[in-house]
Amino acid sequence: MTSSDFNIGPQYLAGASAGDVSPLDARPRTMFRAPLCTNLDELDADVAFIGMPFDQGTLGRPGARYGPDALRDAPRAYSYLDPFGQGKDAEGFFDADAGDELLRGVIMADCGNVTIAASDVAHNFERLAGVVERVAGRGALPVILGGDHAITFPAVAGLSRFAPLDIVHFDAHLDYTHHYHGALLTHGSPIRRCRELAHVANITSIGIRSVRRAPYEEAVSDGNRIITTRQFRDLGPEAVAESIPVGPNLYITFDVDALDPTQAPGTGTPEVGGLLYEEARRCLTTLVGRANLVAFDIVEVAPPYDVSQLTAQIAARLVMDILAARFPSR
Repeated sequence: MTSSDFNIGPQYLAGASAGDVSPLDARPRTMFRAPLCTNLDELDADVAFIGMPFDQGTLGRPGARYGPDALRDAPRAYSYLDPFGQGKDAEGFFDADAGDELLRGVIMADCGNVTIAASDVAHNFERLAGVVERVAGRGALPVILGGDHAITFPAVAGLSRFAPLDIVHFDAHLDYTHHYHGALLTHGSPIRRCRELAHVANITSIGIRSVRRAPYEEAVSDGNRIITTRQFRDLGPEAVAESIPVGPNLYITFDVDALDPTQAPGTGTPEVGGLLYEEARRCLTTLVGRANLVAFDIVEVAPPYDVSQLTAQIAARLVMDILAARFPSR
């Protein structure tokens, strides 16, 4: 048979029958296309996504306010709900290495974005802390989508029910400066602010490679553990995770500038020599596998500087990796 003898039949041109595919997709923009929950008093889920479109704490290049919706748009290929309208919720995501669906049967909800008032940083932070507290009170795992790194402080403040709470902090920077020109609530100080909370216990910072002497010495003096990128590579991802003290409760904050700019260019303060995705994934999943993760955030995704949505894609995939380690498929 020659190529001229081959014709596409009408059964292919017609595609699936009209009864199989809806002509409209009216679902809202949500993380992994999870159902939208607009009333926290009705929240009934294992996982709840909270967007914090805030970058008023940024000292350099702004743009992280667009991070939450960029994260929601990035993982369209990994639809939590059946994308073809079959009506089967929580089917999960097939993973070739696992040979099975990840997060099958795990119920997720997207609670939308915290309303941000321009120039009212304290009020914005109070709102986020209140939302995180209410979500945790409903028994769901809060996943906070930033936003710049300043938002970690109010998120952790909303988790006082989990005292004592350990923090593992992935970042290129220590974020431990006391203040910038008198301002206490910037993206350069959230870990310092968290240290001041009564319910916070151990703090470990991983991937550090750009730091000034004074904040470094203050962090060490305050009992924080610091693992530089070079130390991380010398030990290996799993050994780093195994070396971290495990308390009753764990919060993870992941700044995407912990990753190398070749992997995550879309961030306000990139630093060369960072972690690779696979290294970060192996460390995170090992850590979550041995600790009681009660909440986490991913911050500093700045779409104006992203390339082909690469940063948002990696960040969204890390969210999935952390959740899959926290919630085995049912």
